[in-house]
Amino acid sequence: MIAFSGCRNKSENKTEVITPVSVNTSIPDTVLNSRIFEAALNGQLSQLLHLLAGGFDVNTRDNYGRTALMYSAYNGHTEIIRELILKGASIDLQDTNGRTALMMASSGPWPAAVKLLLDNQADPNITDKDEHFTALMYAAAEGQLEVVRILLANRADPFLKDIDGDDAGTFA
Repeated sequence: MIAFSGCRNKSENKTEVITPVSVNTSIPDTVLNSRIFEAALNGQLSQLLHLLAGGFDVNTRDNYGRTALMYSAYNGHTEIIRELILKGASIDLQDTNGRTALMMASSGPWPAAVKLLLDNQADPNITDKDEHFTALMYAAAEGQLEVVRILLANRADPFLKDIDGDDAGTFA
């Protein structure tokens, strides 16, 4: 069973659960989808490559609008992020809450993942739908100093405001 906690902001701290995948000879799409999300979240590169070789759409979304890239970014799996990008993953897709892979990577201690996403043209100034947080705000709120430095060196606007009028400096 996979528990995936989304990027946290001051109004939420939820854990979402993805049910385990069963082995079956006639596997429905939802099971295949959960397998690739699980592989991306847990850093299972060989499983992910096997699924991609089978024709899996790299930008497939789960019920929350999340992609394999978002799951891999959440846990900072740079090898998987790199493979997904090479296979055509869209960098700036947003989940149902408006969060991107960069926001997910920025909320954790994953400077290499953040740098890789930025090097592949991730937009650091996209805001989520809930609080209007940016990747920089997530990094500052979670105390990820190295990530904050990388974001600032790569076009992140420190003066953008969230819905409460706060900027990244307020969270730092």
